[in-house]
Amino acid sequence: MTVADFARRAEKATEEKPFRSSSALRAKPSGSLAKGGESRRTRHHILSVRHSFFSAPAWEGCAAVLVLLAVFSPGSFADVTGIVTIKGMPNSKDETFVAQSPNCGESPIRHTENWKIGPKGELADVVVWIVDPVFTSDHASEIPPKIELKQIGCRYDPHVIAVQAGVPFTIINCDPTLHNIRAKVYNGPGQPPGADVFNFGQTYQGQKDDKQFDTPGIYTLQCDVHNWMQAWVMVLKSPCFGVTGSDGTVKLRECDELADGDYKIDAWHPRFAQTLEQTIHVKNGSATVAFQFDGSKSF
Repeated sequence: MTVADFARRAEKATEEKPFRSSSALRAKPSGSLAKGGESRRTRHHILSVRHSFFSAPAWEGCAAVLVLLAVFSPGSFADVTGIVTIKGMPNSKDETFVAQSPNCGESPIRHTENWKIGPKGELADVVVWIVDPVFTSDHASEIPPKIELKQIGCRYDPHVIAVQAGVPFTIINCDPTLHNIRAKVYNGPGQPPGADVFNFGQTYQGQKDDKQFDTPGIYTLQCDVHNWMQAWVMVLKSPCFGVTGSDGTVKLRECDELADGDYKIDAWHPRFAQTLEQTIHVKNGSATVAFQFDGSKSF
């Protein structure tokens, strides 16, 4: 039975005549039910619902309700969460510098954004993803939420994003000034950057452009007009990913209907050459993971 069939049957059931048993007809009204026809109609309505509930058509409707509850139950949605920390101090520090430029905010003082570390080693800007997710239904038919990257105050926000290969994301110019966005292939620390993937300008405040990367890998975004501006893009085959916030926690998106089982899960930060990997066990749609990077292996 479809949802529409269930709705029609429920409507029909409420239109049925009240069920009147011989004992109900013989019973004398008492209490509030003895006052006026409205109370008697209320009693008849209750009896009608009771009758239709236990009739065969209504039981079929209840079965449809149970099916709907099973489909939309919170337990049917995966909830993969984690936390990422760093042990020890990193091998580099962020730099503070002055860059005068009109329409880039009030303060000319700039900071690199290589490290965002909390008081207990919580590490932000870490991309976490399930390598080869398996779904219980045709997950590819769903439209994922759009990822947005903003240029605001002549900096990229967020500094690190993850996107799925072949899926567009939106770049927004929030500044009243010209920006260009040059995307390059990242070949690793100490290696020259790869070829340009795209390079275009955003000339006015509020301009939005959708772009996409078709090949998984790591890419950098930079602005030639404001050369301190840089962002990182991790392009993944998997739709199940997330990026840690300032508290080091992450909740993976697009993990709805993830099948139970064992999965490889990876973590990457722009200042580490190696990706960390673990195996998690998803049970009843949920799993947790904890990664810790070694600061002495950073660059």
